[in-house]
Amino acid sequence: MAEEAGRGRLGDERWGRFEGQVLAAWHDDGRTMSLLEPFGYVDPAGTRWHAPEGSEVNGASIPQAFWSVIGGPFAGRFRNASVVHDVACVEQTAGWREVHWMFYEACRCGGVAAVKAKLMYYAVFHFGPRWEIDTTLLVRDGHEVRVRSPRDTTPPPPTAADVAAAVAFFASHDPPATAIPAMAPLSPAP
Repeated sequence: MAEEAGRGRLGDERWGRFEGQVLAAWHDDGRTMSLLEPFGYVDPAGTRWHAPEGSEVNGASIPQAFWSVIGGPFAGRFRNASVVHDVACVEQTAGWREVHWMFYEACRCGGVAAVKAKLMYYAVFHFGPRWEIDTTLLVRDGHEVRVRSPRDTTPPPPTAADVAAAVAFFASHDPPATAIPAMAPLSPAP
């Protein structure tokens, strides 16, 4: 996908900022790495997204079917966004919608072109990890305690036809990023 005008600059304050550098050691599986130092992203609203030292990341929060179009999760300008997104998807301390929006803004902060960042946001929003948090109120030792239990609600992975439909759409359309959650998953051409 060609880079176009309007690309975010690395560290462009309009899109937030990264804190630290991604320093990691690869695991023997060749896909997973552990962070050797803390890393983070501060979004434009000032929310801090932490990736603590020792966090394991593997790019799994980005639907693998899209990798052939956008690149692998550790290549290119969205590597930093991929790291904080992976950690946020594992920790599940924020809702999946907020986590995926953070990914879009972090991609733009990292210099990913607008249309490519929107395609990536579409991919994670419609096919990426999802969870709902069930909260149970328990009484322990006479004190009320809220227990959070995440429940996986991830949709089925995209097909090659789903990816092709998304690529074709974003090649000829430039919707506002805020409109992507309201879009139905794009249907493959008949």
